Amino acid sequence: MKKTFVSLFAILAMTLFMWSCGGGGNTPTKVVEKSIKYIQDKDYKSYVELMDLEEKEGKDIEKEKEQFVALIGAKADQALEKKQGIASYEIISEEISEDGNSAVVVANITYGDGSSKEDKMKLVKTENGEWKISMKK
Repeated sequence: MKKTFVSLFAILAMTLFMWSCGGGGNTPTKVVEKSIKYIQDKDYKSYVELMDLEEKEGKDIEKEKEQFVALIGAKADQALEKKQGIASYEIISEEISEDGNSAVVVANITYGDGSSKEDKMKLVKTENGEWKISMKK
């Protein structure tokens, strides 16, 4: 579970950085850029809206979103404080599957403390054609 949170934070950080360099649109890279921007701005609610959360009968999706907002906020705040925020990022690659329904975006994130990390973010295309951050491994 700890690995999931660390990976989720890394994805969030990567997404924030990508957003700061781009405009609108719904491509895998643009979604990752938006997510990085939302992390930088501590707008965790908007970040969660970029996630592909399954809606199932009997499941309170709004409550689940609230839980993710709280969890992501706590983890992101802690990690960004330790690393002195995100200084910059660079999208290294975007690879869309042959069927066009999934993608992987790779970004290099540089933090304020001078450290950097290469992150991969998996995305899926929803039924309505929007790219969302995949929550599946």
